[in-house]
Amino acid sequence: MSEKYLIGVDGSEQSRVALAWGLARATARGASVELIHVADDSFLSESVAFLSEAQQASEQMLQAETAYARTLGFAGTLTGSAVVGHPIAELEEASKRVDLLILGAHGGSRFAGSFFGTRAVKVAAAAHCPVAVIPKTATESGSGVVVGIDGSDASKRAIAYAAEEASRRGTPLVAVYAWMPPLTPGLEYLWSEELVESQRTAAEEAIAIGTAGLASRYPDLEIRREILQSPPVAALVQAAEGADLLVVGSRGRGGISRLLLGSVSHGVLQALPCPVIVTRA
Repeated sequence: MSEKYLIGVDGSEQSRVALAWGLARATARGASVELIHVADDSFLSESVAFLSEAQQASEQMLQAETAYARTLGFAGTLTGSAVVGHPIAELEEASKRVDLLILGAHGGSRFAGSFFGTRAVKVAAAAHCPVAVIPKTATESGSGVVVGIDGSDASKRAIAYAAEEASRRGTPLVAVYAWMPPLTPGLEYLWSEELVESQRTAAEEAIAIGTAGLASRYPDLEIRREILQSPPVAALVQAAEGADLLVVGSRGRGGISRLLLGSVSHGVLQALPCPVIVTRA
C-alpha cells in the first residue's frame, strides 16, 4: 500500500518550499498527496457570514496551491482539504489519516501562514504521524541523514526511521551521540581525566548499542558514528548543517506530554539546519 502525505499550504514562499519538497518525495516514492489549508478562526467573528467568508477564502487558497502544485510537474494523486478552525487541532485530526505531515517554516507572524512555522513545534507534538518541517532553503546534497542517539525509546524509533531514509536515498547515516560532563559551578576541578575518559567510554558503548543491527539490516548502508562533547541540540545542529535530513524522536503522546516535544526536538526545530522529521515514539 502506497504512502500518503499531507502538506500544509498557505501561499507563502516558505510553504511553497515545503510543497516542492513534499511533492518531490511523493514522486520518488509513489505516494499520494493531500494539501490542506486551515483558516485560523481564533481571531474571527463567530457570525455565520464571517465563517462563510473564511471558508470561501480557504477554498480559494487551496485551489490556487493545487494549481501551483501541478505546475511543479507532480503527476500523482493530489487531493485537498480547506477548513476553518484551530490549526493545531485540525492538523492533529488530519494527521490520523496520513503517513507524513509536511510543513514549512515561518518566522512567527500571527497572521498569514504563521501556524506552519512557530506553531509547527506544537503540531509536531500533537500529530499522530511523523512530521517534517522544511526550512526556507532546502536542497538535496547527498551528504547524509543525521540522527541523534540517547538510548531512549524515542531515539530508537528515530534511528530506525533514519536508517530507512538513508538506505532509500543511498546516502550515509550519521549517528550522533552528544554528552557533557555535569557542570557544577566551582567544582569543575573535581572532574579528573579518568572520569572524563569513563564518560567517553560510556558514550562509545551507547552509540554502539544504538546502531547495533543496522549493518545486517542494511548491508550497503554507510554508517558514521560521531561522539561529540557538546549539548545535544548544538551537536545535532552542527552535524546536520548541509545534511539532507535530520531525524529526531518525540516523547510520544499521552496526557499533557502530547503538547511537549522535549528540549532537543524543540531546539532543532527552532534552528532547522536542514529538513527535520520528528518521529513518533
